[in-house]
Amino acid sequence: MPPESQTSVPSRLTRRDVLAAPLALAAAAAASAQSSSRFTKGICSIIFPREMPRPECFAAAKSAGFDAIEMAIGPDIPLEASHDEARRMADAAEKAGIRIATLWVSDPLHANPLNAPDPAVRARGVDAIRKALAIAADLNCGALLLYAVRLGSGPRLEVGSQDTWDRYTAELTKVIPDAERAKIFLDPENVWNKFLLSPLEMRAFVDQFHSPWVGTHFDAGNVMEYGYPEDWILTLGQRIKRVHFKDFKLASRGQAAHFADLLEGDVNWKAVMQALVQVGYNGFLSPEIGRNPSKPDQLKEVSAALDKILALA
Repeated sequence: MPPESQTSVPSRLTRRDVLAAPLALAAAAAASAQSSSRFTKGICSIIFPREMPRPECFAAAKSAGFDAIEMAIGPDIPLEASHDEARRMADAAEKAGIRIATLWVSDPLHANPLNAPDPAVRARGVDAIRKALAIAADLNCGALLLYAVRLGSGPRLEVGSQDTWDRYTAELTKVIPDAERAKIFLDPENVWNKFLLSPLEMRAFVDQFHSPWVGTHFDAGNVMEYGYPEDWILTLGQRIKRVHFKDFKLASRGQAAHFADLLEGDVNWKAVMQALVQVGYNGFLSPEIGRNPSKPDQLKEVSAALDKILALA
């Protein structure tokens, strides 16, 4: 340590230090409270065992410090779920003190993509969204995550970008009135489907609908290979209705790029949190992390890491 660094450290606490300490603690507590009130800690159901009853998942999430959960059509609740089945699920979540932040419509739209060449396939996708809207309403859930299209499979192109844009736009337009009546957001997510690969494209796609009920579900980790999450946030602004947190380690010499535990990758979390505050995002932040059976305390570890990220706001 250089001499100047040594002399800059006080050898004892002064009266001023003692008086200032409570003020500093109060300021830190106020900042923490402001962050907590601005954001709601969520978690995605994929972190739980598939066979675990959902009410037990709700209780475990709450115990680990989460206040919300994202659920999926298929793994968590069937697309053909009745009103009573969905209401029982909602009651169980409410009893545990958990809000259902988002309902994923991934499985039905993988099977029936909205950019499919066959109109009958697209119609089944639209019908799945309408059914999911009804279920979400019963769950008191305010948003659907839509993974609705893919351009191809591996190296093989199946549907071009322009056809995808046109068909996706036309089919999503059909369900906007349903979403408006239910007051539920329709949120395409930025995923690795080779479509909407920049924040400008996503912004243009959302804006063309001229509807407050079409937004986007933003995933911070998913953009790291071809962009910067803070840039996406600042570009999309209040179009962002839900947020996924994942970390991502970029490729380096001798190591391939890969998703990583929160705070173990290359996401600039300080910049991400500052961007969210700057655009006025006030809502759910949900780590999207699959279950790791080798980590018995995984849920608590994710919660603790998310707390550290929240403290950066």
